[in-house]
Parts: sequence; C-alpha cells; structure tokens
Amino acid sequence: MTDSDAARREILRAVRENLKPRGIAPGSAEPVQSTADPGPATEGPQGPTKSFRAARGSTARFTERLAAVGAHCTVVSGEAEAAGALAGILSGAGARRVAGSDAPLAQRLLRPLGDRLEIAAGESLSRDELFACDVGVTTAQWGIAETGTLVLESARERSRLLSLVPPIHVAVLSTRCICESLGDALARVRQGASHAITFITGPSRTSDIELTLVVGVHGPQTVHVLLLEET
Repeated sequence: MTDSDAARREILRAVRENLKPRGIAPGSAEPVQSTADPGPATEGPQGPTKSFRAARGSTARFTERLAAVGAHCTVVSGEAEAAGALAGILSGAGARRVAGSDAPLAQRLLRPLGDRLEIAAGESLSRDELFACDVGVTTAQWGIAETGTLVLESARERSRLLSLVPPIHVAVLSTRCICESLGDALARVRQGASHAITFITGPSRTSDIELTLVVGVHGPQTVHVLLLEET
C-alpha cells in the first residue's frame, strides 16, 4: 500500500468517526455545534509557548506528509515571496494559460504575471476552456498534518473545478491553518455553509486498469503547495 493510499484510508476512517458526532444529536433537530477553539499561537518571555511549538510541529509533519504522497511544497514568507515562488513554478512548468480562483489572495499573486501569461478567472470559464488551462491556482482553507491533505471549502472559494481539471494544481495555504488531524479540520469547517468540501492528498492516482498505478487520470498530475508563513 502506498503512502497516498494509506492517507486516503485514514481520511475515510476519520470521516466516519467525526461526521456522526457533528450531525444531528439524538432527540434533537439541531446540528451539534463544535466549540473547538485552536487559540492563537503566542510567545512568552522565555521564548515560544507550547501552542507555538505545537504549531511548528504540525507544519513540519504536514510538509513531510506532503512529500510522502507525492506533492511539492515551497515555504514562503509573505505575499511577495509567494508571488515569486508562484512565478517560478509556472515558468518551470511552461504554463501559458492559468486559471485563478476568486480568492483575493490568489488574484493578488497572479496579477503581476498578467503581462507574461494568459490569466483567466476560473468562475468565468466553461468546462472546455478550463480543460485548456495548464494550471489552476487556488487557496486552501485547511491542511491536515497527519495525512498531508488539503481541505477546500466551497463556501469560501470557487475552486473545486480549478483544483481538479488542469494538469497542475497550485494551492496557497497559511501555516496558521494547519490542523493536526481530520477531526480538528472538520471542527473548523463552516457547518452548513459549504455544499462541497474537497480533500486533496497529493496528485490524482488510480489503479483501475490491471492494478497498474497511473497518476493524473482523474485529476492533476502535479500538486504544488505554497506554504505561507504570515507574520
């Protein structure tokens, strides 16, 4: 079993465990509301506090799991560095046509590249036009450290097709949005607001044909994550 297969199995197991408590409570017509509050990372007079160190540990585990499932990760400090890293990824891939989501951050990172590339707003493209794009650029609302999984919420961004159709997907994720487990991520998802939640664990993989592993048949062949360290 590959690391990617193991991650997907873990996601399915955690979904089964976490969706029941977050559904309708016995004898009640109202959804159970999560009270989980991750709290801010802080720094005390003796250096980083426990919550800050835990956040750094989650980030390290997330990047390790990303590599294990075949995704690429670039850690950047601030939007200027993120824009430069994105330009390098697109140039290295030989991209000509890029679809960007409606997330303000994605639009800001793509704006300086408009004189070199054809930048299209993803929500305005037909499916045929989207299939003609080389890269889809989105943000991710959450990352899951234990599996290296990206979580995209439809209520926050129109990104589902952009993350699935082009052969290359670039996702921008803040280090502040990395959760330790799927249960932690589900506790932070906007309940009832997102009609679709997309989980992405590395490039698309399938072994449907003669049990031969093929990458990129049902989704992107390549996944890049720009991990944004925000000050």
